Amino acid sequence: MSQTEVEAADGPSVSEKVGRPAPDPTTAPRLYALDALRVMAALSVLAFHYTGVDAATEANWGVNPRELFPWLFPVTSYGSYGVQLFFLISGFVICLSAWDRSPAQFVRARFLRLFPAYWFSALAAFAVWRALPDGSRTGPSISESLTNLTMLQVPLSAQHLVGAYWTLWVELTFYLVFLLVIWRGLDYRRVSVFCWLWLLASVLVQQPGNQVPILGIFAQPLNTALFVSGIAMYLMYRFGPDLQLWGLLAAGWLVMQSDLVQHADGLRHDRGMDRDPYIALALVTVFYLLVLAVALHKSDRVGGRWFATAGALVYPLYLLHEELGWAVIRSVYGRLGAWPTLLLTVTLMILAAWLLHRLVERPSQRWLRARLAREDRADRADRADRADRRTP
Repeated sequence: MSQTEVEAADGPSVSEKVGRPAPDPTTAPRLYALDALRVMAALSVLAFHYTGVDAATEANWGVNPRELFPWLFPVTSYGSYGVQLFFLISGFVICLSAWDRSPAQFVRARFLRLFPAYWFSALAAFAVWRALPDGSRTGPSISESLTNLTMLQVPLSAQHLVGAYWTLWVELTFYLVFLLVIWRGLDYRRVSVFCWLWLLASVLVQQPGNQVPILGIFAQPLNTALFVSGIAMYLMYRFGPDLQLWGLLAAGWLVMQSDLVQHADGLRHDRGMDRDPYIALALVTVFYLLVLAVALHKSDRVGGRWFATAGALVYPLYLLHEELGWAVIRSVYGRLGAWPTLLLTVTLMILAAWLLHRLVERPSQRWLRARLAREDRADRADRADRADRRTP
């Protein structure tokens, strides 16, 4: 074990808590375990959308998926909770990637990560919806479809091109809130104080007569608790666990469980989703333990480049799988039957995700990164030239 790892295992020093940066995490081995968890989350959401009991799912098969997949349904009906695992991982990873970056660098990195693949998938979803409508729902208008390209369809009251895109707005609000901390510079104390305040705000905003409605957008209890828990576990990973971080993680879990059980119970009563709220809570608690294993360096031996490759396909797969997958199901189920259709659809979506990653996402990111770098150099040179002319 290196000296850096020994110091991290003993927890943050006083100087680190008051602002001295810890060793650069980019020198540590890649966290392949997080890649594996992201793959698990994506596949669970995909399985839910294809075989879970939901009005849209039933409309695309033409029959209740419970009847088509009687032994699979009890498992995949809980697959939507893969989203909660995504949010936990996001809190961990965004804190990791933002450390020692300026606000401009953070915004640029998030833009390059999110938008190139998203724009393509949104256009693909629009084309598929127009060519192969399912007939059970009214699709977004052309104006709403264009609004989706901004990723701001929720505050602009536009319909999602793809139902799963609701999570992207949640992620975006997290980035905007976290940007306030990055602006001051990330260190142990600032990040931990921010987490306590954000978690508290998410609880207080639920009180009747809330006079700051914008907090309802940026501090939703369930999502905030998951992001805060992920951040707390990253701080454990970087600085080592201490009493404050254990307390923050416990507080995040307690807020999460309260809102999760209420939400799951509401879905069971309002939408007829036959899922036990406490099974859902147990599942999300397992997710906490899995990410905590990464935070405590219990998964450092997990390796294999294929984890990184599979992890790179998670975002494209998430973007594409719903609308395109349903179109495949509608097109071939009548000829192939349930199981062949399901296997074919999953295979095609993984292939589509790989093509999107290799042919669109990576090339566009490289081009945009190079273009932005050239513009930065030109802007710095221009500012330097103007400064020289002003110098007597």
